[in-house]
Amino acid sequence: MTAQAPVSGELILVIVRELAAPIDAVWGALTDPDQAPDWWGPHGFHVPRDSFDTDLEVGGLYRACMIREGTGEKLWWSGVHTDVEPPTLFAFTHAWDRPDGTRGVETEVTFELEEIDGGTRMTFSQGPFGSAEEQDSHAAGWQESFERLADHLSTAA
Repeated sequence: MTAQAPVSGELILVIVRELAAPIDAVWGALTDPDQAPDWWGPHGFHVPRDSFDTDLEVGGLYRACMIREGTGEKLWWSGVHTDVEPPTLFAFTHAWDRPDGTRGVETEVTFELEEIDGGTRMTFSQGPFGSAEEQDSHAAGWQESFERLADHLSTAA
């Protein structure tokens, strides 16, 4: 489920997904860079493990690269971990790194995990976005990533 939830008039993307995996497995998939290549990114992209650099603590930096299959186009992004509370809360800033060395607009990404009967409820949010088009583009990418995450968790179990 995807919804726009305005916060002080801002565009915030919210996706709620129920995953048939224990909360610790979901936490591991979200925070372990060795698992990132198995699910991170929409269809048609991959994130090589050697591109993922992270310091998983509050204030820790991260940087990673998504590569478009077919063209080899590299899309780098980076940010700072703002909240790390295993296994229920993981938050970080996110901005695309531009080819000229500057950073794009920064958003805040939050994953909230809740143990439910039969698995884990994951509530994802990102924003604020500058436009509905930008929000929609990220929504499509995250939805595909979360499909891949569900597949990864089902095969990792």
